[in-house]
Amino acid sequence: MSKSRVGIAVSIVAAVGCSTVVAMSGAANAASVSTWDKVANCESSGNWSINTGNGFYGGLQFTDSTWRGYGGTQYAPRADLATKQQQILIGEKVLASQGQGAWPSCGPAAGLGADHADPYPDPVPTPDPVKNTVHLQRIAPGGALLQAEGDFSTGKWSAWADQGASELKEVTSAGTGSVNRVFAVGGDSQVYENDGDYATGKWSGWFQLKDAPQAKAVSASSDGNTVHLVVVGTDGQLYNADGDYSAGKWNGWTGHGGTGLKRVTSATTADHVNHIFATDANDRILELDADYAAGKWGNWAAAGPAGGFNALDIAASVTGNVVHLGAIGQDGNWYNTDGDFAGGSWNGWWNGGGGGLKRVASAAANNVNHVFAVKNDGSIVERDGDYNTGKWNDWATPAGGGTATSLTADFTK
Repeated sequence: MSKSRVGIAVSIVAAVGCSTVVAMSGAANAASVSTWDKVANCESSGNWSINTGNGFYGGLQFTDSTWRGYGGTQYAPRADLATKQQQILIGEKVLASQGQGAWPSCGPAAGLGADHADPYPDPVPTPDPVKNTVHLQRIAPGGALLQAEGDFSTGKWSAWADQGASELKEVTSAGTGSVNRVFAVGGDSQVYENDGDYATGKWSGWFQLKDAPQAKAVSASSDGNTVHLVVVGTDGQLYNADGDYSAGKWNGWTGHGGTGLKRVTSATTADHVNHIFATDANDRILELDADYAAGKWGNWAAAGPAGGFNALDIAASVTGNVVHLGAIGQDGNWYNTDGDFAGGSWNGWWNGGGGGLKRVASAAANNVNHVFAVKNDGSIVERDGDYNTGKWNDWATPAGGGTATSLTADFTK
């Protein structure tokens, strides 16, 4: 539990809970990393990615208005989504402007005002470019794969481009750095990969994954330069393999049970846990978590809020430690629930409409969840949820139309 909240605006005085934050002249404008660690230990128990849903984020417990007001969005949409260094750099700006009283209890207790050391004397690296172009892949009737790029900064989409494949049944993708890694299930139930490097403008070309089980569904999620790939085998069980693209190697395929599984989706949270969701023979959504930090796998259990949910298709995307889980209900509408794995809670399912939907995919960037769905007539529709403003737009047609039997979306740097 935080002992003081950083809710400062760029104004002179701001009331935050029971604390009042006053701008101070002649404030200290630097502090060592060790002192900032003391502030974070006091504010958030040293958890730099904390988001409990109370309006304060990250190790130094910034509000969104403070994070935006002091330039934090150059690094991440919210403080808890930024690195420790990036949060400290914004903390330095707040300290220079407001003094240690910006953290009324924890600042003085940590000696923030008495420490004048530069936390990062070496030049700070230029932040990575903000991801805002989605790579949308669709399998057209007949099995060909096509891709379009949607730039959400400009609102423009590219034309659909043929990806040189045929007779595909399912597709998924994950971004590692500047590379879009596309995995597909062929007509022979084998798993194939094609990698597009947006830094060089080159694609690898399709190749078959060695020793992969025959599959009927596939999902990929990324954690840095590692892809966690899961498939539902033709036997209805789940299998996993991890590709370390920094080392250039995959580990072996391992089985993780399940009975009569049909659809699968996955998302890896900031704490290095891969959350795998699958539908069973009765269309119930189940979850299996793989904690790569601890080296442990959990057990299959009902997913989402208490009471469970039955779905025709599912899609998961992630923002920090929050998973956005979407599902096509038995009525053909799209439903959504958000799981905060830092806070240990789900909000309730809510009906996002759509009508006549049969497939779904999603990808999140900049705290916006982009949902793409296929209607019964094969047409593609999109709906976006902006978690910065709490608003969702209406369903619309992206990328100039097109029809699909399966689709996937992801972002790269």
